[in-house]
Amino acid sequence: MGVEEDFEALYALHAGAVRGYAMRRCDPETADDVVADVFLIAWRRRDELPEDALPWLLATARRVLANHARGQSRRVRLRDRLAAQPVTAAAPAHVSGRLQAALACLSERDRELLMLMAWEGLELRQAAEVLGVRPNTLAVRFHRARRRLSAALGVEDGSDHAPVRHVEVPR
Repeated sequence: MGVEEDFEALYALHAGAVRGYAMRRCDPETADDVVADVFLIAWRRRDELPEDALPWLLATARRVLANHARGQSRRVRLRDRLAAQPVTAAAPAHVSGRLQAALACLSERDRELLMLMAWEGLELRQAAEVLGVRPNTLAVRFHRARRRLSAALGVEDGSDHAPVRHVEVPR
């Protein structure tokens, strides 16, 4: 038998036991990841595998599960920290404090739309794709968001000083 055949036989013999071990400790999706990780490690270290490989494989699964748990814990802590912080977009250097304050008064939805159009330089069609709406729907939202931003700035909507240009709807 060759190396690959030996490894396939090892997998066939012990993959169910490793998956069962993982399933008793985590969800099915993570268990599948654990099995894949364990046998990847086993392949890389195949020269070090003992004759009775099952205890070694289960010890490896235990360490892989611990790594998954630590990673999950870090992700949860990061998500909680991010959720506790107010979302503030980094404005380009040329944007005034007045405009930043006016943007902060808008809803997240209006702010995202205006920033996509003005700061990211997207066309209406592109912004509609990013936001998952039709261009005509986005044109109406853009018009309303622009009016709310102008009101927050105290600028008359039809003024030449409006902070965001008018955008034509593609036909």
